[in-house]
Amino acid sequence: MSITGIGIDVVNIQRFEEAVKKHGKNFLTKMFTEREMEYAGGKKAYAMHMAGKFAAKEAVKKALPDGARIGLNWPEIEILNDEDGKPYTCLHGTAKGLLKEHGLESVLVSISHTKEVAVSNAIGVEK
Repeated sequence: MSITGIGIDVVNIQRFEEAVKKHGKNFLTKMFTEREMEYAGGKKAYAMHMAGKFAAKEAVKKALPDGARIGLNWPEIEILNDEDGKPYTCLHGTAKGLLKEHGLESVLVSISHTKEVAVSNAIGVEK
């Protein structure tokens, strides 16, 4: 296995929360899938978890070769969680096409947060 790209992003949780309050559900549905919102919906710190998922989407976009081709179609980069809560990527549309086009097996992600910020890194891995 070899690394083909790396990305990192940090999101200010208060700013993210303010954007959600200002733009409402529309804001969330433009960026997240139902499965992503469902997972975070069961959490006490909803905004913190959604900000973490958004940081992960940005990091994945940066880790993918030609990631800019995805544009702002954020739901194509889906950040889900396994039974233990560990995040993983599920790519769709253009994002999935980039994965195949560049011979990548996956994009691994990690997310962490404090009360103030959410940060994520992503690593593109070749087959």
